[in-house]
Amino acid sequence: MIVPPMKIAFISQYFYPEPFSNNEIAKYLVSQGHDVDAICCVPNYPAGVFFNGYSNQVKRREVWEGVNIFRVRTVPRGSKSWQLLLNYIVYPFAAIWTFLTCARTQYNVSLVSMPSPLSQAFAGVYLKYVRGVPLAYWVQDIWPESAIYTLGLKSPFLTWPLSWICGWLYRRADLILVQSEAFPDMITRFRVPLDRISTFPNTAPDSYQPLRRGAPPEPIENLPCNKFRVMFAGNIGESQDFDTLLDAVKIVKEHKEIQFLILGSGRDLERVQRRVEQEGLEDCIFFLGRHPEEEMPNYFTQADVMLVSLKDNPIFSLTVPYKIQCYLACGKPIIASLKGEGARILNLANAGITVNPEQPQELSDAILKLSNMPKHRLRALGRNGRSYFNEKYNKPLVLGKLERDLESISR
Repeated sequence: MIVPPMKIAFISQYFYPEPFSNNEIAKYLVSQGHDVDAICCVPNYPAGVFFNGYSNQVKRREVWEGVNIFRVRTVPRGSKSWQLLLNYIVYPFAAIWTFLTCARTQYNVSLVSMPSPLSQAFAGVYLKYVRGVPLAYWVQDIWPESAIYTLGLKSPFLTWPLSWICGWLYRRADLILVQSEAFPDMITRFRVPLDRISTFPNTAPDSYQPLRRGAPPEPIENLPCNKFRVMFAGNIGESQDFDTLLDAVKIVKEHKEIQFLILGSGRDLERVQRRVEQEGLEDCIFFLGRHPEEEMPNYFTQADVMLVSLKDNPIFSLTVPYKIQCYLACGKPIIASLKGEGARILNLANAGITVNPEQPQELSDAILKLSNMPKHRLRALGRNGRSYFNEKYNKPLVLGKLERDLESISR
């Protein structure tokens, strides 16, 4: 089915060069002949500071892979809850101002991509009610629970109004895309009709392919290469539960053949590094820093298994972290310390071992089991993962459905 060209407002705080699936979605839509404007923040995720070369004064307008980027003035996420709250609050007002002053195009449809916060949706609501633009959401974090957990909100004087606002925003959408099959019940509780909800999972960029291990990137080249390497890639935040990982590392520390590589950055990085130093784990845990997403597959080749972890929280059990699709696409065996949808998918794929979250002993047992597994069995787990990715998450399948869904509500 050929979809007629559309003018799309892509609304999200997060966009290139930040490592989000938003980038691949917008790039795909452009490749299919659509005109895409991305209204996003000055890049500052996950570290909470502006990327080099970017600021509220510099590189506010940019064209990347055919996508017209409008970067709105931003309060960086920082490392404190109040900074994150300001970051959440400022964006919708700044985005609406951009629509008023810069991005004046008459759009066929808007797509609000929503990892937290849900408040991003206000910019799409503005377009709907002021310019008559049909509105779609892609919900990746469940609100209000995500905000209540992240910001540590406890008072009903804060949580009740937040819940009401979330319900009001959900009901404004013409279409709500959800990233996991466990999400719909969390949306329909706000009196959103089920026929407005459709599942739209993450995919992975084309660069995520099974590759042979080549020359190690510079951060790895001086590390011993005869080790069993467990690699974590992505955001280093409270939600990723690094305390459980460090407790598991302490258990397996005596096994000198096991090495842990941490690839990425985030709000919890400095605390995690301090704990590694305090507990004498520097000889087995190595922090590689943050690097461009297109380099990730080459880093992954240096690992024997990949790690994904989340805290034991009901809302996390509903989600499928983006890194799972990326790991599967690269054909890497996976250790998953989580429950719910992410664990279910990995078990269906037979791509590794899943353990309960916040259980260091279970995690350490899984690490030891895989470290003792014959290489051919590890490769088989990786192939299983790649096959599952091809079946469920390949780009033409996933993004083609998105394109048709947007066309179905466009004017």
